[in-house]
Amino acid sequence: DQVKDMQRKRKSDLVWLNDTWIYKEIHPYVREANRKAGWNFEFDYAESCQFTKYKKNQHYNWHQDSTSPYINARNENFNGKIRKLSSGLILSNPEDYKGGEFQFNYNSFPPNMSKKNIATLTNLSKGSLLCFPSHIWHRVKPVTQGTRYSLTTWYLGKPFK
Repeated sequence: DQVKDMQRKRKSDLVWLNDTWIYKEIHPYVREANRKAGWNFEFDYAESCQFTKYKKNQHYNWHQDSTSPYINARNENFNGKIRKLSSGLILSNPEDYKGGEFQFNYNSFPPNMSKKNIATLTNLSKGSLLCFPSHIWHRVKPVTQGTRYSLTTWYLGKPFK
């Protein structure tokens, strides 16, 4: 039953990556997006990158990436911190899959309560980097054909005051 519940929310294949070169490539763009958007969130650590493969009928339903502060985490860089920024790097060409649209919902409550304030991003170019506050509701709609690849990273900092 837990597997079915989880697959209603999320169905995809994933692996975790910690290669330093990945952070060195992505990190400057996340810092620039944080500054240019005017968020100016303070963060000092990035979690492991999540490489995700979405095949036909795979998806990730509405969710937020934000967390309560990590307490007694195995990694001391997590303790007392929250996810502040999320980034998603598109690794597929838009012609390699159909469906799999990325959506944001800017309501402060769960998206199934309202269809207002939904932004849908389609045909994102390979190499596009999405960067957004981790408390924003978002999802990846089901892929209907082909395969969609992405790389997600979360940036941690001390809780907002």
